[in-house]
Amino acid sequence: MSSDRPAISRRGLLTGVLGAAAASMTARRAAAQGRARVIRVESPKVWAADRRDPAAVAAMVDRGLTAFTGKAKPAEAWAQFFKPGMRVGLKINLLGRPLLYTAPEVTDAVVAGVLSAGVKPADVIVWDRHADHFGPTRYKADTTGARGERIMTGGRYDRSRACEASGGLAPIDRIATELTDVTVNLPLLKNHGMAGVTLALKNIAFGCYQHHRAAHSGNCDPFVAEACRHYLSQTKVPLHVLDATEACYDQGPQPGSTEPIWRENAIYVATDPVALDVVCREVILARQRASGLGNRMSQCRHIETAASMGLGVGDPGRIDLVTIRV
Repeated sequence: MSSDRPAISRRGLLTGVLGAAAASMTARRAAAQGRARVIRVESPKVWAADRRDPAAVAAMVDRGLTAFTGKAKPAEAWAQFFKPGMRVGLKINLLGRPLLYTAPEVTDAVVAGVLSAGVKPADVIVWDRHADHFGPTRYKADTTGARGERIMTGGRYDRSRACEASGGLAPIDRIATELTDVTVNLPLLKNHGMAGVTLALKNIAFGCYQHHRAAHSGNCDPFVAEACRHYLSQTKVPLHVLDATEACYDQGPQPGSTEPIWRENAIYVATDPVALDVVCREVILARQRASGLGNRMSQCRHIETAASMGLGVGDPGRIDLVTIRV
């Protein structure tokens, strides 16, 4: 398992090591110009031997929120997105278990942030769709978490609000439509053998729906974009926190060995899933090129399709990426 990472290099992306004040200025400028912002927080302190340091990860997540919002205190930043009385779902991704899934340390940091905004612990649900994806992981399905949040399996569908996509009906999970008011998307940085990458958009499209056979046609395009468009018509996704503490560039979405897994030592914060996927796709593609796997951009068309549907910014020249090291 390699620990190095390729440098991000793409014209039109603003990179650099900026403090929270500079990040806030960038955010305000981006919003005024109709641009998208993505905050990357990286740290050499993520790992203590073979385990993530919960304090280091929590600091990264909070720093990402303060940088994105320009607020001085993390609680103020979280309060930009969540309010008392909200029912908040945290959509994790467990498909790549046992080697790669949303880190519990990242999830716990987001739970803590949501609670700091005044949301009640019982109103927070950490969930994924399939019960069998919870094992073997460090998540325990149908239990109460350390902060009082509920950890649940999905798999119960609202067929009255199904998505008609790619020639078939895809029912949405009831956790999204009945048990929660908003979704925090917690995807991973990993490739997908068919769709090219599986990031923010795909964690919603395939993670929140009972998809049909045709969903995988055309490298999962246009199903991913169609399902995400439908999801946003049914509920809100105010925040995406992508776990890039570890990542994979090959064998995804369920790597069978540690060979293609590396420690990226980062998390990403965004409100625009398309812009986030554009940025993170480049990280994976760069890693693939460095490993001699060639250019697999043609597999990732669902991101451009989502942009064409108005789901976010797909033009790299209109995406401001701010990198902060802590």
